[in-house]
Amino acid sequence: MKNRLVAILVAVLALIGAVPARKSQKNGTPAAKQVRAAGNDELVTYLTHFLPFNPDSIVTVEKSSETLPGFTGYKVRRKGHFEKLNMSDRVVFVSDDGKWFFAGDKVANTDPGAVRGPSDLSWLESKFSNLFRNKVRATPVPERDAAGLKGVALILETGYFPVRLPGYVTSDGRTFLQGPLWDFRMDPRAERRHRIDLSANRASGPAAAAVQVVEYADMECSYCKFRGLQMDRLLEANAGIVNVRRHYKFFPLWMTHVWAMKAASAGDCIAKFAGPALFDFKKAVYARQETMTVSGIDELAITTAEAKGISSADFLSCYLQDDSFNRVRKDIEEGYRLNVTSTPTYFIDGTEISWIEDKVMEDFLRTLFPKTKTIDYGR
Repeated sequence: MKNRLVAILVAVLALIGAVPARKSQKNGTPAAKQVRAAGNDELVTYLTHFLPFNPDSIVTVEKSSETLPGFTGYKVRRKGHFEKLNMSDRVVFVSDDGKWFFAGDKVANTDPGAVRGPSDLSWLESKFSNLFRNKVRATPVPERDAAGLKGVALILETGYFPVRLPGYVTSDGRTFLQGPLWDFRMDPRAERRHRIDLSANRASGPAAAAVQVVEYADMECSYCKFRGLQMDRLLEANAGIVNVRRHYKFFPLWMTHVWAMKAASAGDCIAKFAGPALFDFKKAVYARQETMTVSGIDELAITTAEAKGISSADFLSCYLQDDSFNRVRKDIEEGYRLNVTSTPTYFIDGTEISWIEDKVMEDFLRTLFPKTKTIDYGR
């Protein structure tokens, strides 16, 4: 459990891993080509759109013995084209009134009591503070109360600013639910599009592109570099074929990466003053990633800013300052509300793409743009 929770709070919330289907350019390719439903049809249909893309999948559900007040638990299995994206016996919950879906993790309270106010969340503060050897605060978020559950935020100090992790606690105080609730009556792809804010416009590609690609990444993450450069090559190889706009979101893994937060602030400030220059900075960071240091990221950030015509005064008025940190924090917390658990994580018009097999991304793009070309994924 400890390792599981550490992983969750490093990169957040509960790992789901599975399959969505698409019905048109906005809603995906025909479901029959993606998934053959079995079992509870309504839940299977929801899961085909909620879980990460894996073509030719079979999704099955059956009732679970796991309990949660006001909810029914289901064990989910999925088998599809990409073996690494298969899953077995993952438990999810649907509220008894049919309004809410939960797919995160449960944490048990060994000494439960009714939750009436902040003092009744002290067990969460103690458990998570001990786990992370750092002060964690738990605070009620009553505006998020739903399905008989009480909204809670865990507030962790990153060393740069606090971040809020979403969750819920049962009214009897027995169980903490780590992660967001989803509207079971809504297409989860549409709900993701609603939750993702693209107003920062840190993006490349045509402004009028038919499809929006959103990438949550960490510049200190070697796998972000690996897949990010492959994404560059894939889009370059398909110029004029794949019509997408690619948005970059900062998701630094602050618990384990020593300069990732600085890189995020620097990238944010370069984007603020010089827009697309962010992507040149990201490539420069990737080129030095293996030897980068905490002081080295400062030097590269200032050098890049100057090369892009940003005055030192302007850059330093932004870099590592509250406004920049607030924007980075907004991206991190947005990722938490989307169940982002690892970097890089991609969403394409609301469908999650877990790029853990080489051809996952191009196969999904091919559902939208049938002439998508393959590239060499040599390592």
